[in-house]
This record gives sequence, C-alpha cells and structure tokens, in this order.
Amino acid sequence: MLTASIAVGMNGRFFPQNWRPARQEIAFAAANGFAAIQFPGEPQGLGAARLGAAAADVGAMLAETGVAAVMEHAIHVRADGLTPRGDTPLAEFERNLAAIVALGCTAVHWHLVPDEPLTPAAQRRLETAVLPQLETAVAISAAHGFRFGLEHNAPNVPLFNTPAAIGHALDAVPGLGFVWDFNHTLLETLPAFAALAPRMSMLHISDAPLPETNYHWPLGQGTIDVAGYCQMLRAAGFQGVGVLEIGGAPWSGGFDQDTDAALVASRAVIAAALAA
Repeated sequence: MLTASIAVGMNGRFFPQNWRPARQEIAFAAANGFAAIQFPGEPQGLGAARLGAAAADVGAMLAETGVAAVMEHAIHVRADGLTPRGDTPLAEFERNLAAIVALGCTAVHWHLVPDEPLTPAAQRRLETAVLPQLETAVAISAAHGFRFGLEHNAPNVPLFNTPAAIGHALDAVPGLGFVWDFNHTLLETLPAFAALAPRMSMLHISDAPLPETNYHWPLGQGTIDVAGYCQMLRAAGFQGVGVLEIGGAPWSGGFDQDTDAALVASRAVIAAALAA
C-alpha cells in the first residue's frame, strides 16, 4: 500500500549485466519493506524475456505481496523527435501499454534522452514538438487508471534539463506529472525544481558529489542532503513513490552498486528522515 509521504521503491535489477527475475525482485522488495518496484519500458514492449515470466504472472505476484509497480520508459530521441528505430515516443509507449496494465502500474513516465548532440535551438524545438505526444500519453494513462509523468535530465544532457523547460511542459499539458531526480539537480536549481512539488508524480533518489550530478550512488556516499529533500517534500504535501536508483554509472565507479545491502541501507536513510 502506498500510504507514506514517500513510499520507498527500488529500481528493478533487470539489466543485462545485473539481471534477476521479477519474482525474485518482488520477494526481496516485500521482505525488506519496499513499497514499489520500477520496471523498464522497452522499444517493442516489456515482456517475459526481460521479466523472466509473463507480465500477467508478475502482476499477480505483485498484487499478492502488496508491492506496487511503476514504470520508467527511457527513450532515446533524435533531433527530429524520432527514436533511432524511426518510431515516435508515443508508439513505443503504446507497445508497453499491455505490460503496464498487466503489472498494475500506478505511475509511468518518460525519460527522454537525446540520441545526438543538440544545439540550444534544436533542444527548444524538440521540447516543444513532443508536447502533443505527452498530452496524448496523459489521456491514455488517465483512461487506464495510472499517472503519467516526465523526468528531467541532468544539467549536461540537453533535453528537459532545466526548471523552465519542465515548467513549460507542465503548463502546456494539464495532468502531466513531474518526476524529480535528486541526483540530476544542482543546488542553484533546487528551489525552482522544489517549487514544482505540487505536480510531482514520482521521485528518483540517489546520491552524488555535488556539484557533480548523475552519479546514482547509494545514499550517504555523496553530498546530497537526501534527508532534507525528503522532509521538504513531506512539508509540501508530496505523496507518491520515491524510487532508489543507486546502481551507479561508468563515470561514478561502475554499475551494479545497487546490492541488496546498499538498497536496504539506502531505504533506511529515507525512513529515518521521514520519522524525524
């Protein structure tokens, strides 16, 4: 049940270099107090090959254990707004809809990543061009009973990487949620991103050695005031899933940092902050 201000979830370890079957991840989440698991969208739709079982069977186990499902759909887009395969983000989203429904996802979001260098002008054009697709995705999501959102990028990734760009999208698309990533946020942009709390549909939580961002470290290894951010969000009335994305990155010591022990310890940091 998602009852806490921040219901702590974990990013499912469904990566080629760090793969576990969904049933095993659900059992781990349930045994260690995680409220949700984040599943990955895929270009051709999430299925049994990635999950280790049919989505309907995974959804049944989620329902049985009380662990919620959310989905991040990371989509690489060219300057023309299409994916490397020549699809629209909306087409990829629609291919994942069957899995979203079967898993019982409560929240889904797009993380749009540029697949090629973008000039500032090209970035602005792309951020504007995708708005009608975001509007359609919001309508589809509402019809199926889950929340739809958009994640921002780290400052050095030129697409939806500023509070202004996210704010414009939220103003243009009623019902669109915002997925705030602690570890994509510089201190100088913190107040502007925090002001978007009423539109936040989900959180991504990890650590980084500010002013460096996008490290995805386990909590306590960097300098982000995770406890302070959590308490600020609670005061602002946020209620939703906060997913621990602590797997690391090639530039921050490598992947696979999201060990069982690191996940449990990082969850405890958030629990302590919310108990204070």
